Amino acid sequence: MNSKVLEIRNELLNQWTEVEQIIDRMITTKLSEVSYWKFASDEYYTHLPYFHEINKFKKGRILKNITKGERFSKRMIHSFGFNELNQLIIMQYPQTDNNLKLGTGTQIYTINSDKSVNTFVTRWYPEKNHPTKLLSISVFKPVDEHSWMEVGIGAEKNWSAMNYIYNDANVIENVIACNSDVEAPLTYHFIYNKEGKLDEIKIGEVIWWKRKI
Repeated sequence: MNSKVLEIRNELLNQWTEVEQIIDRMITTKLSEVSYWKFASDEYYTHLPYFHEINKFKKGRILKNITKGERFSKRMIHSFGFNELNQLIIMQYPQTDNNLKLGTGTQIYTINSDKSVNTFVTRWYPEKNHPTKLLSISVFKPVDEHSWMEVGIGAEKNWSAMNYIYNDANVIENVIACNSDVEAPLTYHFIYNKEGKLDEIKIGEVIWWKRKI
């Protein structure tokens, strides 16, 4: 673990107990700040660059004609709440169809003045039949003019880190990832086509992700 990852990890560890004590208030506040909702069948909107490509996650499809009252009716409905500044501040989905007693996956986001983003992942119970469970805390923040870093910790204090390296044109060249299970870093190399669109992501000589034709 390099010194910057260790520094950020320790900052998050120091936040954990305080966040646990106020997480319900944080969620309620974020819900009150939602100006409008958008819906998708899975993870869709995110603050992290190339989130789906790096993790090989299938991107959800936009769902139309979903009302606010229907958003917890199906487990596949992911609700993305935006504030009046068009910033994504909360994401929610029910754990099962039309039964809030099993809780909701709820992620809240705090956008800071330096454009960094704090993310708090929880299991939240709207009917208050169980206490809210804090699952992880992470931050995506600038390190210097050519680098951003996302560091997260889980409830067992396991950690992960991803360092996004940008070139002079502010385009991502590499992402270096490591975690508490396998500390040896893994480097994702980004390859772009003539139009400037991401064409491939490679790990060494292995193609990790490739744009579909």
